[in-house]
Parts: sequence; structure tokens; C-alpha cells
Amino acid sequence: MTQLTSKFQDIAGFPAFQPSEKRRNTAKFGKVEAPKPQVLVSVHEELEPLKAVWQALERSGDCTAFQTFAWVSAWQRHIGTKQGVTPAIVVGWDSEGSALFIMPLGLESGLLCNKLVWLGGDLCDYQGPLLSKAFSRTVSAAQFPALWADIREILPTHHMVALSRMAERVGDQANPFMTLDGLRRHASSAHMTRLKGDWASYYAEKRSSGSKKRDKQKRRKLEELGDVAFVTAQTDEEKLRTLDALMAQKSVSFARMGISNLFDRPGYRDFYRDLATDPDANGLIHVGHLAVGDTIAAANWGVSFGGRYCYVLASYDEGAEASRFGPGMAQLMELMAHAAGTGHTEFDFTIGDETYKDQWCEVEIPLFDLVEPNNLIGWMELGPRIAYLQAKRFIKQTPVLWHWFTRLRAAKAGLSIARFHRA
Repeated sequence: MTQLTSKFQDIAGFPAFQPSEKRRNTAKFGKVEAPKPQVLVSVHEELEPLKAVWQALERSGDCTAFQTFAWVSAWQRHIGTKQGVTPAIVVGWDSEGSALFIMPLGLESGLLCNKLVWLGGDLCDYQGPLLSKAFSRTVSAAQFPALWADIREILPTHHMVALSRMAERVGDQANPFMTLDGLRRHASSAHMTRLKGDWASYYAEKRSSGSKKRDKQKRRKLEELGDVAFVTAQTDEEKLRTLDALMAQKSVSFARMGISNLFDRPGYRDFYRDLATDPDANGLIHVGHLAVGDTIAAANWGVSFGGRYCYVLASYDEGAEASRFGPGMAQLMELMAHAAGTGHTEFDFTIGDETYKDQWCEVEIPLFDLVEPNNLIGWMELGPRIAYLQAKRFIKQTPVLWHWFTRLRAAKAGLSIARFHRA
């Protein structure tokens, strides 16, 4: 144990490892590797002991809403445990016991291949580390690959690294994972727009005269059915009532499109309900609905963090008379006005390349997946996984193929529903 490690452990109370010296200053293709950063590393299987450090870093450092303690702990509690994911959270510390970074990693157990993944799985539109403001000054881009190699050596046994949905930046800093080999473009990008404090001027710039005219006509039709208002749920009871309506409406659209119902998966429904009412998520989750008379014509479960509003879950009642007059779009515009009026500077439509986003978004955020084998089993898994990722991206990025894929999926769903009703 070095003096640096001993000092840290006295301050922080966590056992830590200092990066290995074995690769220091070794020649590689005529270059000398960068000196090792002064970073101590600890690995944790439990989230709760890290809560104070984690929440302090999410407040003062760089991350997205999907790396907050409230989000990750709720996911692990309701979903990760059911999926056989064991946390392997990596924390990097400086010599004063302050956290430089947190990597919310986990080990996903498979029949043959154990994968190193991000905690949060497919419910995180953006994956990545939490970084302190001092991180890029302490660990340079040239130093990170060697630091990552050392981290992988002290992690529990895994056959493959499969880290997905990483953006090029984490807040104001470059994402250090972009320095690693093995990166591939994710099947989809994310999309975002920058708001103005004045919703009216933003709306005037974004919508054509024809679109504005149609928006007004549909709004008048909605108002003929009853008073139209966007309602932000305040109490836990109101939040859960709106969320239950959203999940029921969304389940109908999933069935129509031939998509497996997200809320039927173990733990998913509880995850959304828990976060909506969790005191630790106060201010993070925004639940609301568009009321037309006494009807919840559309509903929303969004995320607010760091001046960015994330449009995560939205639905509309396909069986209501109001569905003929675009309640989903009316709710979206109400949400954007709400976000602008509450100090948000960005409205994030998150992952997915749906064409309606082109009407609003001027920012495309490319996402990347990191796939690295760690041993023979990992190499055996590598080929099929890369083939799957490439095929998925090719279909999604080829409009004709994606059009026919979605039509065939919907047709298959329609046949299944028809057979069910006949039975």
C-alpha cells in the first residue's frame, strides 16, 4: 500500500486500488504512453453506501438525469435484480478523498457470457459516467485508455464489455470513453432543440404558417369537446393516477404497432411508479396530462435535470373522441411551453429518429456502443453481437427498410389481435 492509498483510505473509509505501474512509459508504435494520473479506484457492489458521494457529484459535476442516484438505484431495485445484474460501481478518487468520477457499471450474467454493462439498461437514453469538474484536468484523453485497462483488471470476472448509448460529451466535458477502441455508432441518434425563454417567439420560428393554421384548427376542435388544460400532477395520488392512464394508453399503442409491452416486463411498471413518487427524485420527474373536459386525452412522464427537459414517455387516448384532433401534439406544445417557462434551455426528444422530431430539433446527438471481448468466450460472442448491432443500425437508417419493417410488425400485431378476438 502506498502513502497515497493509505491517506485516501483514512479519509474516505473505502478500500482503494492505485493504477498498476506495469504499462508506464512502455513504447508502443514509437510513442511513449502518458504518465499515469494520480487516481485511486474503488469498486462497490452496493449503491446505498455511495448515496451521499453520488448525489454530491451529480449536483456539482457533469452527468445526465439517467445517471442520478435516484434513477440508477430505482432501476437496480426493481429491474436490475430481476435481470441478474450485479452492481460493480467504479469510483475514482483524488488524494483528498473527493470523487473524480463514478462509473455505474454492472455485471450481467448469461448462460455462457458475462457482460460488463451500464446500470440502467434500456431505460437510459444516455449512458456514461458521472464526472467531476476536475476530471479532465486530472485525467487527460491520452491517459484514459490505460486507466480503463487498469479498471477492467480489478473488476470481477467478465467476458465482454457491452456499453451502449454513449454520447460524445458528458455535460461540458468530452466523454473519456470516446478515446477507446471498439466504438461503433448506435442504431439510433438522439435529438434535441434549444428553447427560448419566450415560447411564442420560439413557436413562431419553428412552425410554418400552414402548420400554425392546422394547430389552431385542431385546438378549436378540442375545445369544442370541453375545456382544454395542461395539468401538472402535484400529489402522489395525482401522479399515480396520471401514470396509470399513460401506461394504459401506451399499452394500446404498443399492441397496435406490434411492439412488446414495456410495462409487462418484470419490474418496469414499479420503476416508473416508484420514481414518480420518490422524495429523492423530487424535481427530477415531471408528470402531467392534457385534460379535455373530464378526460385524460394525453399523458406525459418527463425528466427535468440541469436545465434540460427530457421527453421520455408520452401517450394519448386512441379511443377518445379527442384523438381525432391531435391531443398528442397539443400536449407536446404545452410541455415545451411549460419547459421554456420554468427555466429550461433545452428540450430533449431523447433517443430515436422519428420523423416528427425534424419539425422541432436542430441538434442531432450521435450515440456510440463500446464492444470489447475480454477472453475467448468474449471473442466467441463478439461476432454475433456486432452483426446484430450492424444489422439493426442498417435497417433503422434505411428509410425503405424501416418503413416495411414497421408495417410488417404492425400487420403481425393486427393478425394476433384478430385471432384473439375470434377465440
